[in-house]
Amino acid sequence: MKLRAVTIAMVLALAAGSATAQEKIAVKFDFLPYGSHAPFYLAKEKGWYKEAGVEPSFDDGQGSQAAIQLITGGRVDVAYVAMASVIIARDKGVPVKAIGGVLRKNDFGVLVDAASDIRKPKDLEGKVLYFSPPSSETLYMDLFFKLNGVDKSKVKLTSIDLSTKVSTYMSGKGDAMFVPIPIYTIDAAPRKSRGLLFADYGIPMPGFGIISSDDVIKSKPKALAGFTAAVQRAWTEVARDPKMVEEAIDALFANRPQAKLNRTIVTQQLQSVLPFLVTEATKGRPMLWQSPTEWEGTIKVNEAAGAIKKGSNPADYYTNQFVPDRK
Repeated sequence: MKLRAVTIAMVLALAAGSATAQEKIAVKFDFLPYGSHAPFYLAKEKGWYKEAGVEPSFDDGQGSQAAIQLITGGRVDVAYVAMASVIIARDKGVPVKAIGGVLRKNDFGVLVDAASDIRKPKDLEGKVLYFSPPSSETLYMDLFFKLNGVDKSKVKLTSIDLSTKVSTYMSGKGDAMFVPIPIYTIDAAPRKSRGLLFADYGIPMPGFGIISSDDVIKSKPKALAGFTAAVQRAWTEVARDPKMVEEAIDALFANRPQAKLNRTIVTQQLQSVLPFLVTEATKGRPMLWQSPTEWEGTIKVNEAAGAIKKGSNPADYYTNQFVPDRK
C-alpha cells in the first residue's frame, strides 16, 4: 500500500509539473539595453509570461539585420527589430514575418542639432550628413531626397561605422545623421537635437516590432501567442500609466545590473517612444495590432524606394494571428 501511495504521489507530482511547464522561447533584441527594452522585462517581473505559459530568455543584439540572421539560422525564436529590415529580408526570400507592431509609427529620420538652421530636408544641402550603410534607414535616403526636392549631390554624405556614428555625432561633429529619432532627442542627450521624421516627409512605415520565422510560427504557435500576449499587456500598461514606466525601468535595471545604465537616460528613452505606439489607422485597436492599410502603404513606399521588387503581397510580410483582441 505504501509503495502504491508513493507511486500515485509521483504521478500526481509529474502531472502537476507538466501542467505548469513553461514553453521556452529565445528572444533577441536589436541592440544593447535601452529604454524600449524595459516593457519586455516588466512582463517578466510581473509574471505575465508565466501566466501565458511561456519562459523567454533575452539576449542583446548587434543590429536588426544580425538578429534576423539568427532567426533564420534557427538560433532565435523571436526578435525585436526595425520593421524595415524585415521587409527587405522577406523580399529577398528570408522566411521572417512581423507578428506584432510595437512602434507602429516609423521613428526613423534625420537628426539635426537643435541650434542649427536645418528646418526642412532641403536645408540639408551643404551640410555634413552621417549615414551607416548597414542601417535600414539608408535604404530610403534617395527616396527621402527625391520626395523633398533635395539635391543629393549637394549633401555632404559621410559614411561612418554603425558602432561609432552616434558617439561621433553626439561629440559635436557633423551636422546631421540618419537614426531612429525619439531616443536621441531626449533632454539627457549630450547634444541637444531635433528630428526630421521620414513619416512626416512622405515615407510612412511601421517602426519597430516583434518578428519570428515561418518555421517557428508553425512549430511554436502557443509560445508565440503567450509571448505576444504578455508583451502586449506590458506595453499597454506602460502607455496607460506613468507609474508603469517607472516599474518597467526598475525591471530593466533588475534584469540587466551589469549594463551600467543611466536611469534618467533610459527613462527618457522609453517616454520618448510612447507617441509612436499608435497611428491613425491603429487607434482603438489592441496594442501590437498591425493595420492592413498601413502595410499596403508600406509596401508601396518600399517599392518606390527600390528596396523591394514591385508586385509584393503585403499579407506575406506580417500577421496578426498572435495579437490578442484586448484593448
